[in-house]
Amino acid sequence: MNKTTAASLDDYTLFRLLCELDQGAVSSQRELARRLDSALGLVNNYLKTASTKGWVRVKELSGNRCSYHLTAKGGAELRRLTLLHSRYLNRMIPLVLQEYRQLCRQLKDEGVGRVALCGIDGCAELAWLALHEAGIEVVLVMDLDAVDTVFMGHEVMSLARAMLGGIYKVVISSRNRADELYHALLDLGADPMSIKVPVIFLENR
Repeated sequence: MNKTTAASLDDYTLFRLLCELDQGAVSSQRELARRLDSALGLVNNYLKTASTKGWVRVKELSGNRCSYHLTAKGGAELRRLTLLHSRYLNRMIPLVLQEYRQLCRQLKDEGVGRVALCGIDGCAELAWLALHEAGIEVVLVMDLDAVDTVFMGHEVMSLARAMLGGIYKVVISSRNRADELYHALLDLGADPMSIKVPVIFLENR
């Protein structure tokens, strides 16, 4: 059984919940439950306890709605939990890298030598490494959130701006937001055949 941070909280579920809030405020418990693939009542219990602990701040909105924000204290707890679970990285990283290497083999078979990366998070460096190993050049980088930052020497562009360049192939380099990014690209008129993402990332799509 996992060690618990509080009597009613499992460390791993709490870790995932805080990770979701670390990406930005969430205005729906139902959305959090969907992301965590958990029951709504369970998410409600975690948010109440995390709020009591000072890890999450609840902001009231109009229409009896609330938004949930990670506090500085919650950030410290997230760092603690991240270190706790980092012992499993030696199992996770090779698996994700293997998926990207397989994707790169497909790109090479198609004669693709230049791609764009879409989605900058913890997986993006693994996607970059696999592409570099395969001799495939990354010509630009795009994201929904990290616009105007720099990744591997490339300015991160908005999806709309990047798509104006007429990039032939786009590799989705985010594990957690693969589905969101895939559909955002489609909404901008991207050809589904031009979007490459490890199948396992979209297994629930």
